Amino acid sequence: MDDRSDRRTITFLFTDVVGSTALAERLPNLAGDALTAQHEIVVAAVEDHGGSVFERIGDGAYAAFDDPRAAVAAAARVQQRIAAHGWGPIGHLQLRVALDRGEVERRGDRYFGTALFRCSRLLDLARGGEILLTAAVAAPVADALPAEHRLRDMGEQHLRGLTEAVHVHGLVHTARGETASHMEGMQLAEENDRIRVLLVDDHQVVRRGLRGFLELLPDIEVIGEAEDGEQAVGLAARLLPDVILMDLLMPKMDGLSAIAAIKRAQPETEIVAVTSFIEEEKVTSALEAGASGYLLKDADAEEVASAIRDAHAGEVHLDPAVARLLAQRLRSRRTEEPVEPLTARELEVLGQLAKGASNKEIAYQLSITERTARTHVSNILGKLGLASRTQAALYAVEHKLA
Repeated sequence: MDDRSDRRTITFLFTDVVGSTALAERLPNLAGDALTAQHEIVVAAVEDHGGSVFERIGDGAYAAFDDPRAAVAAAARVQQRIAAHGWGPIGHLQLRVALDRGEVERRGDRYFGTALFRCSRLLDLARGGEILLTAAVAAPVADALPAEHRLRDMGEQHLRGLTEAVHVHGLVHTARGETASHMEGMQLAEENDRIRVLLVDDHQVVRRGLRGFLELLPDIEVIGEAEDGEQAVGLAARLLPDVILMDLLMPKMDGLSAIAAIKRAQPETEIVAVTSFIEEEKVTSALEAGASGYLLKDADAEEVASAIRDAHAGEVHLDPAVARLLAQRLRSRRTEEPVEPLTARELEVLGQLAKGASNKEIAYQLSITERTARTHVSNILGKLGLASRTQAALYAVEHKLA
């Protein structure tokens, strides 16, 4: 393997299939062929325009180009071919695409630098069928766009994990017009692109109010309701929601017990605890059980929606008073050492968690598989006695490990 390194300016093109997990669950016998077909479309478009796919993790592809104009042309070609492909019983498949440009270090066939992290975060912002570009890509290609395409200025956007806002543009097919472009940015209503939410509260009027608001949002789908903890555990296992809004005070099984049971069975499901009171014991117990957010019932509707989106993105959303309680609790634990020390590799993974990295991003940064990254995360949580990635990230920050 060639380990020589050099620095160069590269344009990165990242792609990701929207709703691939839901597709695999809905049509397990067809999903593999569909994902293989989309990857072949991406590779062909990239190579036809002089780029190279240097990494593939899950359904994501990561490509590099020397020429930003070639990268943008490849992105347009990818979306055109995905839209035109016959997907059979699947109906349709949506891809999101992000491009960024910057100076990076190249070692052999791998790249290291901020541009990769920024491109990954931009990909999180994109929706099905969209192509998003940073200003670093848009500027040099503005006068050489693919035929029937134009740039739509989306302004400054705050990307997760980045301290400074990034100026973002969308690459839009002119045949759709401004109205269609606007709707594409606002309409997240494709079934497999929505955040699937389960509402758990013993008061029907509360559930009805939440459902009434959330059903107005194009990126959120309420897939079920439960009136107690026992019902919540059963529905969570059957419906596999992305996010659960969980009341803590309920009959039969309370919210804390339900959170712990669901996180044991489905650790990938995110749970936002909801209650009327701030009690330190309830707050810490909910977070230790695995909740990734904590809201008060007097939170306004937009804050509830933000908490759902943050949880789905792997972030924590806490009421400010709750955040202060958590900080005090973690400070009290700062001098405690884990019963079993973390390995050097686990410390590296913990550092990535503190940056908000997903398993895919950890796998790429550390040159390991996504499965190995998941295993390391599980081992870290077990050794530290933590219940969620959020708690691990906060632990790393409090212990100055990031």
